[in-house]
Amino acid sequence: MRRFKKIYVEITNACNLSCEICPGTSRKKSSMSPEAFDEVLGKIRPFSDYIYLHVMGEPLLHPQFPEILGICGKHGFKVNIATNGVFIGKHKDAILGAAAVRQVNFSIHCMEIQRESALPENYLRDILAFIDEGRRKTGIYFALRIWTMKPGMKASEAILEEIRAFFGLPGKIEDLERKGKGVQLAPKVFLNFAEEFKWPSVDSETAGEKGFCLGMRDQCAILADGTVVPCCLDKDGVMSLGNIFREDFSAIVGGERADRILKGFSEGHAVEKLCRSCEFRSRFDRE
Repeated sequence: MRRFKKIYVEITNACNLSCEICPGTSRKKSSMSPEAFDEVLGKIRPFSDYIYLHVMGEPLLHPQFPEILGICGKHGFKVNIATNGVFIGKHKDAILGAAAVRQVNFSIHCMEIQRESALPENYLRDILAFIDEGRRKTGIYFALRIWTMKPGMKASEAILEEIRAFFGLPGKIEDLERKGKGVQLAPKVFLNFAEEFKWPSVDSETAGEKGFCLGMRDQCAILADGTVVPCCLDKDGVMSLGNIFREDFSAIVGGERADRILKGFSEGHAVEKLCRSCEFRSRFDRE
């Protein structure tokens, strides 16, 4: 039986924001019902211990998010949540009270991209206060994620300064010792940076066949309608391996297409057109 380090489960593909970095999806907006989510977790439980409540969409926008967390605990999963944080106040108690939650990642680059949008007035301050309370009361890990800000941008400097001041850090954040791609702000709290990347698309020019990826090796993803795909960047489900509501999950991830993808990356090349357009896999290049 194939085991994964993590499985992405998209509980909704709807989002309350519209950031330039995110191309959105051509799929119809939908949310996975708690009953369907319960079914999914029951089927994937033997295949991983960790799930990520994200592919596209904003998970905290799900109308029954607290119930979703309860189902995660019922099945014994450890959960990572990726959120823009707009609704963190609404779901604070549910998240901090859920034993299943392992980590919460806040994508705060929307502050740069949507500076004049309808973000809450105290958007960043509320997130920081939530993190500070969470790190003191729970064993949850927290990360602030910045994917689009560049040194020298005025708004970026103001955001970093607010973070630095909140945690009482000396000097500038940029000067602090980095561990990997991030900076530790406090115990169990990190600020992670990453360079921009172009989302893969079957309509884009290919970035070449050569490369390596963790898709189908360490991870796979399940979209809101049950479509299983090999990668969390397959926003439109073009590499469908099957549907978990209609087929056995073991047969899906062990099927011919899945095996071909895995074998290809093991040999250092991408067999799928979408993968060949993906620049992200260069980060895993073995050479």
